[in-house]
Amino acid sequence: MKRFFKNNWDILKKSFISWNRNDSYARSATISYYALFSFPSLLVIVVTIAGKFFGEEAIQGKVTDKLGEYIGSEVSRDVENILVNARVQEGSIWTTIIGLGVLLFAATGVFFQLKMALNNVWNVAEKKENFLRTLINRLVSFGMILVLGLLLMISLVLSTLLNALGDVIQQLIPGIGSFLLYVFNFIISFFAITSLTAAIFKILPDVKLRWKIAFVGASVTTFFFLLGEFILGIYFEQSNPGAMYGAASSIIIILLWVYYSCLIVFFGAEFTVQYALFKNEKVVPTKNAEPAIYKELEELRNKKMQVKEEKEVIDELRSNPDKDSDAAT
Repeated sequence: MKRFFKNNWDILKKSFISWNRNDSYARSATISYYALFSFPSLLVIVVTIAGKFFGEEAIQGKVTDKLGEYIGSEVSRDVENILVNARVQEGSIWTTIIGLGVLLFAATGVFFQLKMALNNVWNVAEKKENFLRTLINRLVSFGMILVLGLLLMISLVLSTLLNALGDVIQQLIPGIGSFLLYVFNFIISFFAITSLTAAIFKILPDVKLRWKIAFVGASVTTFFFLLGEFILGIYFEQSNPGAMYGAASSIIIILLWVYYSCLIVFFGAEFTVQYALFKNEKVVPTKNAEPAIYKELEELRNKKMQVKEEKEVIDELRSNPDKDSDAAT
């Protein structure tokens, strides 16, 4: 038992050092910025997909209720208004196609940026960036949206079944049904968040990672995420950081929520890396990627050539001081 705690403490310590060294604060701020523009489109697509099976109103209510638990009921109402206003309006076929294209491009933006950030965590980089690779990355990001919609549907089904089961238990054993319902709903939330996080760790970065390792890292991430969201909920309730921003308060709170959530996700990703190293897992780049050191060396070579050319120009100007003045006259 002592060795178990020591090993886990070492992994957590190394994860924190690597998390702090990889500038997670700046990357979280970047993704928060992209999330602000992706948020409406992402919600519309998820609600539309899941709503085909259970009705858009039911899914929309589920989304806003869940967001209300994290960022407050007032902000969740504003999010509900965003959902209503962000839908593609009916019109000509070209208007609809363009609207859907913009919707998809905006919705995949946050996952696209998250992919690059996770590549940095794993210290890998794509071999080449071109239109085809960009299109594939967008398709992978859209796949993550489908995963999100699927987990939302599963969560809705299980919550509905549990509510019915809770009513039965409440009638049989008064006073215990509500507690059991709370526990089961917590388990569902833990499962849904862990599954989504594991999919992110497994699918987005350009590395070959076993699902087992991804789920271990995702479980730790979910624990810290739920703990962090509990603390954030108290912070938002007590300090009301968006009060000073007036009408823009909802935007500020969403930015803060995404920012802190990204910090937790990046720490979880660093933990996954350290856990894989601890288990001596063979984690290699995919065929479209390579260790980031190769790209860094190439950038250094290009920088060296640029500095050399600039130095030659400066040396030439120094050796011919009249040349510059003659050119000016």
